[in-house]
Amino acid sequence: MASTPIRAPRSGAWGDVRSRSIWRWQLIFAASTVAAVVIYTLLSPQMFADALFVAGVIAVVTLTGVSLVIPWHRLPASVVLLLPIADAVAVGLMSQSGQSRASLLWVFPIAWVATYYRLPALLALMTVIAAVLAVDVVRADMAPDQAQRSLILLLCFGFMGVTVNIGARRGRAYRELLRRQLDQIDRVRHRSEQQTRRTSLLADTLETGIAMIDRDGVLLDANLAFLRLYGATAIGDFSPTGAVEYTAFRGAPVPPPLTIASRAAAGAHLQDHRVWLYDPAGTWRALDVSTRPVAAVEPGERPGNLIIVRDVTTAVEAERERQNVASVVSHELRNPLTAITGHVELLMERDDLPADVHRQLAIVDNAGQRMERLITSTLDQFRSEPPTREPVALRALAEASATAFGAVARGAQVQVTTDLVGSCEVDADAFALRQAIDNIVGNAVKYTGRGGTVRLELRADGGVARLTVSDTGIGMSDDDVAQMFDRGFRSPTAKASGIPGTGLGMAQVREVVDAHGGTLHVSSALGRGTTVLLDLPLHVTAPPQNGTP
Repeated sequence: MASTPIRAPRSGAWGDVRSRSIWRWQLIFAASTVAAVVIYTLLSPQMFADALFVAGVIAVVTLTGVSLVIPWHRLPASVVLLLPIADAVAVGLMSQSGQSRASLLWVFPIAWVATYYRLPALLALMTVIAAVLAVDVVRADMAPDQAQRSLILLLCFGFMGVTVNIGARRGRAYRELLRRQLDQIDRVRHRSEQQTRRTSLLADTLETGIAMIDRDGVLLDANLAFLRLYGATAIGDFSPTGAVEYTAFRGAPVPPPLTIASRAAAGAHLQDHRVWLYDPAGTWRALDVSTRPVAAVEPGERPGNLIIVRDVTTAVEAERERQNVASVVSHELRNPLTAITGHVELLMERDDLPADVHRQLAIVDNAGQRMERLITSTLDQFRSEPPTREPVALRALAEASATAFGAVARGAQVQVTTDLVGSCEVDADAFALRQAIDNIVGNAVKYTGRGGTVRLELRADGGVARLTVSDTGIGMSDDDVAQMFDRGFRSPTAKASGIPGTGLGMAQVREVVDAHGGTLHVSSALGRGTTVLLDLPLHVTAPPQNGTP
């Protein structure tokens, strides 16, 4: 006959959704009744002389109190229907006093039943109200005015109840439709998330690095292979300075505007462009990079570029090993071949050999010369010279390092200044020396807080080039300075700062400086910063020989 007043699970505990709904309706009805009684008391105090009116008020209060203690979650909807019907009867008692204005309180039980029940339940309530109105007409001796007023009230309440009931049913239908649509959207979203996860998982299993970057240089998406190359674990941790790009193995660093990320953001088209990457783990990686333009997905969105990075280090190392093997084999063949051809020439110079022997020796000599030409050609093709030290402008290395860390410093609100005088040429392995300077400058920027400064100064003094890197960072104690060149050592202040590190950088710097015949001096104070002095012998030009202009 009637539906459940509130579609909610029966939780088996007080204060469930159904109980709270019943309490809300009953308390609103009771509060309105009390307010009406107060108004009647002020305007018509004689109404409390009517026993029926007082009985109706007492019934409302009693029903409200009872409704607060009944375990509604254990009762069926048909039992709950009895409460608004009882409220209607209580209003009927109040209206029998002759004050028909109390009958307006029927609005509450009618709205209650019309909202949560079907038309038969509403019809039952209207029947009770019609019976009360009929009794009121009979008590008025069938007065036409009273009968007319009762009929109008019944029609108005009935129309209101039907209207509320239709609106409530439509609302429930709309809610059900919306629920189904939301369920369908949720299923579609779930499938989309599953597909996205599958695609992401598939992309992350690839050894080829794939990334999407927009024209503003913002990394939109990337797989794990790409992030690992730059020492990142998530897109938010990615930084183009996470790994240094070089033009060649142990060559010159790539300027920031020409890095892969910068060129891709600018829309450059690359096809198997070779770049060498020195990753945070200290490993060289040979990369072949290609880019592809990607159109905007949403209206107003700027187009981006797809970066495809293939790690060809294994192939390059295999090729290098093949070249080494070819070189070794060629040398091992040349030595005995030289001996053979040399002895053949000696034999051909003899006059005591028969003519046919001379002809045979000539054939051997020709074959040997051909083999020697082939070996020479092979050596020329696969020769690989090891890196050698050469005059290097220390100023150029310092400027490149300051520029490389400039973007990171600006992001951390740290000011990097330079005062570099003269080129200060030194005999050095440019790659190793640049790594040492990067370690010093990188530490200075990393351990300097917001608003701090890092300063690079370069001077030539007495045959020595002195590079000074000073900062206003967290600093170290004297004991920490004494241990900072030990492998794996990190000062307590560095650990407490939460800044990641391995403690290997300064040990590597000391090795590089010692290998170049230089000296390294560090002074620091807690909370006042650190100063690193790097001294290297200047390049000495050989004096001209006698007779040379």
